[in-house]
Parts: sequence; structure tokens; C-alpha cells
Amino acid sequence: MNLFNKVKWVLGILGVFLLVLATNRIDKNNFKRVEQSVDNIYNDRLLAKELLLEISLKFHKKELAYALNDTNYLQNKNQAINTKISELLESFNRIESTEKEELILKRLRRDHDDLIKLEKRLNKKDTLYTEKCEEIFADINTQLGELATEQVEEGKQQKFLASKALENVELFSQIEIYILLLLGIVLQLIILYTPKKN
Repeated sequence: MNLFNKVKWVLGILGVFLLVLATNRIDKNNFKRVEQSVDNIYNDRLLAKELLLEISLKFHKKELAYALNDTNYLQNKNQAINTKISELLESFNRIESTEKEELILKRLRRDHDDLIKLEKRLNKKDTLYTEKCEEIFADINTQLGELATEQVEEGKQQKFLASKALENVELFSQIEIYILLLLGIVLQLIILYTPKKN
């Protein structure tokens, strides 16, 4: 094999090696984008947590007004609070939810509707915090707790899965680089080796 052929082979193999290396770098950039996307999913969890906190605060204000038999609250602020709670519950539709979260939200909406129906039946002189009302608020508080727990668990799981996948990608990228280096060296030795003639 003359010098020109050796140079041609070396440049060809070097080109392939650089191409594979460039592809590997592109893959790494793509996986970084995936990581950012997963972080956005995790941020959705934080947004859901914020919505949950607002809903929880609204329900607690409402429950306090009931417990204190605050008829002024029912007449002046209750309708606005009910509307805000409904809007916040609807905001969950824009967030990716698990099946369990959907079930909890469905029960929460149903209990909120039951509470509104109960409010419409109450007279001004009635005791607001009835046994039925207490049951509804207990159910709402339970569901808010379950939803908060599910939000945290789902956020942790999403972050764990993403981290694990990215660790694997990083490991395989490193292995691929070392294998390419080894193959490049072996191919260079094969091409440059000239057997001795007897």
C-alpha cells in the first residue's frame, strides 16, 4: 500500500470518527433539552401546588366564616369566593394530572357543588355550621391533603425518572466515546501496519 492510499484511508476513517463524535455531541444536546423539558414538567407540579395552596386558603376562610356563623360573609363575600374556587379548580385542567389526581379533583368539585347547594338552602337565621356542612368541609380538607400528597409524590417520581434516564444517557455517551477512540486507534494501526516482505 503506497503513501497516498494510507493517507486516504486515515482521512476516511478520521472523517467517520469525527462524524460519529459530532453525532454523539448532538445527542448530548438533545438530551439536555429533554432534561429542561422534564424540569418544566416538574415546574407544572409546582404550579399545581400553588393552585392547591390558594384553593386551600379559600376553603379555610369559608370554613372559618361558617364556624363563626358569619352571615355577613355569606351575604357579601361568599359568591366571589365560590367563583374564585371554581376558577382555581378549573385551572387544574391546564396542568398535566395523574388519574388519581383527576379522581380527587372530581370529588373536590362535587363537594364544592354540594356546599354551594347547601348555602342556597340556608336562611339568614340558620346556624351555618351544620353537621352536613361539617362533613363536607371534612371531606374537602381530606381531599386537599390527598391532592397535596399526590402532587409531591408525582413531582418526585418525574424528577427521579428524568434523572435516571439522563444518568444512563451520560454513561452510554462516555462508553461510546471510549469505544470510538479504541476503534480509531485499532483501525489506524491496521491501516498503517505494513507487513515485512521476505
